[in-house]
Amino acid sequence: MNFRVASLLLLLSKSSIFATAQTVSVCETVEPYNYDSGETNTASFVVSHDGAPSWVQLDLSSTQLAQGASLIIHGVNSSQELDARALAMNSFSAVFDGSSVSVELSSPGGLRHGPTSRIIVSAIKVGICKKPLISDSLCGVDDRIPSTDVRAGRLSMGCTGWLISEDVYVTAGHCGTPTSSTRIHFTYGTASAPVEDQYAIDINSYLGVNGGVGNDWGVGRLLLNSSTGKLAGVRQSEKCGSPGCGWFTLGNVPQQTSGNNIRITGYGTADVASQSQKTHVDALTLIASNYLRYIPDTTGGNSGSPVIHEETGHAIGVHTHAGCESGGNQGTRIDKADFRAHIDYLLSAERCIGGKCTPPVTSEPCNDGDWTTIDTCNEVTDQCEISQCDGVQLEVILTTDNYPSETYWSLRNKCTGLVEQSVSSGFYQNSNTQYSNSYCVPQADYDFVINDTYGDVIYGSGSYTVKYDNTAVATGGSFASSETKTFGSCTGQSSPTQSPTKQPTSAPTATPTKSPTPAPTEPTATPTSAPTSSPTAFDQCSLISNGGKCKKESGCSWNGVRCVSDGGSGPAPGPTPEPPTTQPPVDSPSPGSCDVAGTSCAPGTIVNCCQGCSGGKPANRVCL
Repeated sequence: MNFRVASLLLLLSKSSIFATAQTVSVCETVEPYNYDSGETNTASFVVSHDGAPSWVQLDLSSTQLAQGASLIIHGVNSSQELDARALAMNSFSAVFDGSSVSVELSSPGGLRHGPTSRIIVSAIKVGICKKPLISDSLCGVDDRIPSTDVRAGRLSMGCTGWLISEDVYVTAGHCGTPTSSTRIHFTYGTASAPVEDQYAIDINSYLGVNGGVGNDWGVGRLLLNSSTGKLAGVRQSEKCGSPGCGWFTLGNVPQQTSGNNIRITGYGTADVASQSQKTHVDALTLIASNYLRYIPDTTGGNSGSPVIHEETGHAIGVHTHAGCESGGNQGTRIDKADFRAHIDYLLSAERCIGGKCTPPVTSEPCNDGDWTTIDTCNEVTDQCEISQCDGVQLEVILTTDNYPSETYWSLRNKCTGLVEQSVSSGFYQNSNTQYSNSYCVPQADYDFVINDTYGDVIYGSGSYTVKYDNTAVATGGSFASSETKTFGSCTGQSSPTQSPTKQPTSAPTATPTKSPTPAPTEPTATPTSAPTSSPTAFDQCSLISNGGKCKKESGCSWNGVRCVSDGGSGPAPGPTPEPPTTQPPVDSPSPGSCDVAGTSCAPGTIVNCCQGCSGGKPANRVCL
């Protein structure tokens, strides 16, 4: 036993347990600032702070930019350009390293906020600490050395976070609940990470507990990078050179302390290169039911660091508390029941899109990248099921504008009334980028509806092209809040939009030759009954294939198979009187079964083969 371990165990035997959470005070100070350009077309000025802060951020909440005007902010290492719409979404500038920024206004004197612009900086946030940074737990001298582990990052909350998958991260619960402004910086030094290596957090996915030693943990999901459109683990794996090397593997806690060591890698404070990534290895000294004790050096900011089993390289806990004065630093075991349960939930939930699965975390979850296959999210197993498709290829080629998340679209099958494919707002993440996505769809008559949440078309140079069976059938880019393009044909299938046209046409032609008087009434009567019965089966509720969404929609209810109006106009379970009117293409399922393995149904019924699965295909099939 080395001297350091012996000394610590002796100290532990003579003292009560003492542990201190190891966050670091966030160095942020808000200072009033008084700059007002007045009404003007151009302006150029410098905002600075003489207290030598580490960073500067401007409060522009009172600024009014004319349409077409731009505000350009230059920092030491980067620049940011804002327009009126960007300021409406977030009234603060980016964070710029250093103590000053220069600001320029270029305004054509637009009319949205008057003929000129007005720049007002009412306050600034600066990186100045008013509290001591150091919360040491050095078990002797500071033996930490610089590190370049791509799997760990510095949280803006004053802690460390680390990846366990492409997008799931772990930290300490006492670091606090993340907000929409929280960022994790994957960098090794003391400066802010480049924009390409900063990630926001899906705050709805986060769950954390701050219950002291052995009950302190936090787990959440990171969003796609706003610049690269990549998941954190994917980009970090590119840095280390092989798939999956960008995140930690979770391992088993050893059965004994002897022969086992712990490495702590994180962003603790220090006299030199404070809050840069550093690492240290030393002995594992205690294995308790919910926590571990070890003696690698840590300081404030190390909270949330991975507890790495040096002999396997696997993460077996999360560092939370200092305690060298009482026998060693401490962290929560990775196999603590509720901690591991949320980890497993997030890791499994990312496989699919519907049912028990969470919203998509990649641009196309449950997709093998081959348009000739149908990729179905199985709600029961949370797995993607792959089957062959005998439909046609639909390709959507879209070039985003400066605001990609505002664009979304849907593809409605007019022959069945079902939405075959769709993407929601937020699907497109990268600005001024061309996306090309292919899907397998039945041959049918379609409405392609593209929308913009802001109502100002695909802004700037953005555009879209839709190819159906390798033929361009729709193009555009200049529209108001929505645009619809129609293409394809039902090829023998009954369509609700065709019934009113075909039936009245034959009736007036044959009838007048025998009885001119009643002839005008026949066309009137015939279309009245035909359109009434057919469109009823395709009310607005029937377009919703997800049970959860159906229950939230006003006037709709879920009958166990599909969404129907509260009046019961949608098809209910059991035989339907006219199945051809809603019959989608069938991939030759066996009689009395759905065309998804293991799913049975009554012949003649229309069933949802993946109930609750909003993104899987097929959604509805006729049972033969």
